[in-house]
Formats: sequence, structure tokens, C-alpha cells
Amino acid sequence: MHGLHESQQKILEFLLEHHGASLDDLAAHLGVTRTAVQAHVVRLLDLGFLAFEDVKSGVGRPRRRYLVTEEGLDAFPKKYSWLANAILAQLAGQLGPKGSSQFMRGLAESVAASLGSPIREGDSPAVRAKQATALMNELGYRATLKPSLPGRGPVIEAVNCVYHSVAKEHPELCQFDVSLLERVSGMEVRLETCIARGGPSCRFQFTKKD
Repeated sequence: MHGLHESQQKILEFLLEHHGASLDDLAAHLGVTRTAVQAHVVRLLDLGFLAFEDVKSGVGRPRRRYLVTEEGLDAFPKKYSWLANAILAQLAGQLGPKGSSQFMRGLAESVAASLGSPIREGDSPAVRAKQATALMNELGYRATLKPSLPGRGPVIEAVNCVYHSVAKEHPELCQFDVSLLERVSGMEVRLETCIARGGPSCRFQFTKKD
């Protein structure tokens, strides 16, 4: 829960465990005053991590109860990499190298279609590569756009591989990266170096299509 105060993290954890609570409940849990906990709750409300409902119970004013929203649930850290790696390894084992490459091409087609097309026909290769770099970083890569060498097109270099442990055993899975970059850039892409194959980085060379 990056960026949240420790008390705000504890509030979210407590509300999730108890399916909601009042300010008094939260103050007692944290061992602070009602005013202090209210400041944290207001911050979480502003972020969209909390909602509230007023519950009528007997006479007197309704009791306000705070709940964790969907956005609040998304703030909790998640570990999906092990599942993704297990699925990829299972697919690669069943489909074989050729089938895995075909599957990755199809997956890249689907992902690219869902993203739409930010590329315009008149965009230069540099602009296309810049947008492709931004997409890779959104997908979890640490990618940078490198200066083009004379007579060559743009190069994207990624210093990490998001499915490195599986790609080491099944390098055909790297076809996803190549196919996705080709679809979103409208250019030809060649994987020059690959971390899964012992390279220092994944280096993608872009060239104009004939």
C-alpha cells in the first residue's frame, strides 16, 4: 500500500477484517483519539478507498460505519507473477515451441486490440517507438528508448523480463513482446538481445515496414 501512512494501512486492514467499523472502533484499535483517526479516514475517503453507511439502531442518531471500497481492495499488494508463470509453463509444455509462439502472437493481437491504436499514420518512427516504450512501462517493464544509430531505426531496451523464470526454459514466449510491439507501432521489430537467453537486456530494434 505504497504512499499510505502506517495508520491508514492499519485502518484498511481492520475494516477489511471486520467488514466495516465506526470511528470509535478505529480509534480504539489504533489507540489514538477520535479526532486523529478521523483525519486518516477523511484522507482515505478522498482517495476513494473508503465509503460509509449510516446505520439506524434504536433511538438517537444513526451510527456511521466505514467500509472498504473496490479501489481500497486494489490498494492491497497482490502477487500474480507466480500464477502467471505457472500458466505459461503449462501452456509451453502442452503446445511446444511452435504452438507457444502462435499462442503468444494471438495473445498480443488481443491485447493490442483492447488498447486501441494510439499511432497515427503520419507518426514518425521515433514517435511510434516512444509510445511503444510508454506501453511497455505500463505493463511492468523498465524500458527506455535509445538514440537511433545512423541508418537504423529506434531501439527500445528493457532491463527486466516480466516472465523471466519461464522464458529461460521456453524462450519462444518472447514472441509476445515482439508481436505486441509490432502491432502497437505498425513497424517491424527484431529482438536483438534477450535476458532469457543470457543477454544483459531485452533489446528491440524497430524498422519501417516495406
